[in-house]
Amino acid sequence: MGKDVGIKEVGKKGRGIFALRDFHKGETVFTNMRGKLIKEKDIETILKSEGDHLNEIDKETWEIMNPPGRFVNHSCDPNAVPKESSKRKVRYIALRAIKKGDEITVDYRVNAHTGNSWKCHCDSKNCSRKIMSDFFSLDKKLQKKYLPYTSAFI
Repeated sequence: MGKDVGIKEVGKKGRGIFALRDFHKGETVFTNMRGKLIKEKDIETILKSEGDHLNEIDKETWEIMNPPGRFVNHSCDPNAVPKESSKRKVRYIALRAIKKGDEITVDYRVNAHTGNSWKCHCDSKNCSRKIMSDFFSLDKKLQKKYLPYTSAFI
């Protein structure tokens, strides 16, 4: 895994990624290699364990995420954001200072478009309690904040 982040159990959220050192705002927390790409029409053919770790790449393509990125949990008040650094790599960048021991979280809506929804378990003070998987479901202030990190299809 490396010396900067580690994986551990986080109760109802499953596993999560945690900082093993302090990070400054704007610093790369870790880089993740892209997983297998599949077309949306093929999602029903994959294993449930793979389906639990999907990431939207564009309107027709999904990634079955590799560790450690597959264990980054959602937060309505995230401390990191994913940014594609190449076709094969995604960097997770600190949105604010992250202290050693903090869970690394992102807002899943940054690259989302499906409109699926689920109950949120982030327990942040800004928690919306229900997440709609759609960038445009975010308020305009958050859209503006996240726009530099979204995929081109957004």
